Amino acid sequence: MGLWSGCGTVLTPAIAPTQTGMAQAPLTAATSTATIAPAAFLTPIPPTPTFTPSPSPTPVVHYVASGDTLFGIALQYGITVDALLYANGLDIDDYLSIGQVLIIPMQSEEAELPLTAAEPVGNFILPTPTPQPLEIRGLSLRRTAVGGLLCMGVVYNSIDAPVTNLQVQVVLVDAAGNPLAQQATLAAADYLPPGQGAPFAAMFRDPPASAVDARAALLRAETISAITADFVPLTVADLDAGMSGPQYRVAGNLLNTSGANVALPTVVVTLYDAEGLVLGYREAVLENAGTLAPGAQSAFSVLLTFQGITQPAEYQIGAWAVLAR
Repeated sequence: MGLWSGCGTVLTPAIAPTQTGMAQAPLTAATSTATIAPAAFLTPIPPTPTFTPSPSPTPVVHYVASGDTLFGIALQYGITVDALLYANGLDIDDYLSIGQVLIIPMQSEEAELPLTAAEPVGNFILPTPTPQPLEIRGLSLRRTAVGGLLCMGVVYNSIDAPVTNLQVQVVLVDAAGNPLAQQATLAAADYLPPGQGAPFAAMFRDPPASAVDARAALLRAETISAITADFVPLTVADLDAGMSGPQYRVAGNLLNTSGANVALPTVVVTLYDAEGLVLGYREAVLENAGTLAPGAQSAFSVLLTFQGITQPAEYQIGAWAVLAR
């Protein structure tokens, strides 16, 4: 299953991101147990199997304020955007108005123990017997606005080959380290080069009251095979980042240096605090970019809603595409 990693403090020197396939901040492994952080706005969760709950008999409601977005509201309460739209009869293109009342549908979906990593859940991929020896870093555990717990971190590729199919198991534990609840999640990267990190998140909407910490371990991590060989890295250039209202904005260009035509360029941005803990992340697929010929580039701009009120200290960018057929 791989080595377990716990929430902790990560010391990370602030540096400017590099103009390579992934601009990143160097991270070190977690070193100590962390307490649960207070409720805060959350960032988008990676593309894992989702659910569409219906409103509870006594639903939570949210009054729309200036700067609110569908993504930000959904992630503040630990639900999917689809669930929020369905519960309120909205469309993704609808505009929100200040003072508008939204129903927040709540549903618990975390698994009960005993722990098991041998069976697939929904569309999750099966775990491999021996995942590649990668590292889990920047693990953080924070309480959401409605009492849930969100655990985020990154899978760091510490081997000399690119990897794919990254699945992580997150377990909540009590003060004595006893496991309480578990959840499997996919890291937000189809292609992870050596020396880079892929973010992940696990949301526990109704956590046990005694949960104070989290552990994470790899369930699956594979080197690139014939099936996944179509993924190629892109070079990140012309970066521009900073606050944009209450959110953090990262923009730049994705350059195709692969020597072949590629499609579906994808970028993942991860935000970190001054201690190297994950504040949030977002994955964006540039579906309108079309086919990028060798040497061509496509502009991107990503807005992220991060946790807490302190601005991110560092960010990391990963980018890849698939060979065009």
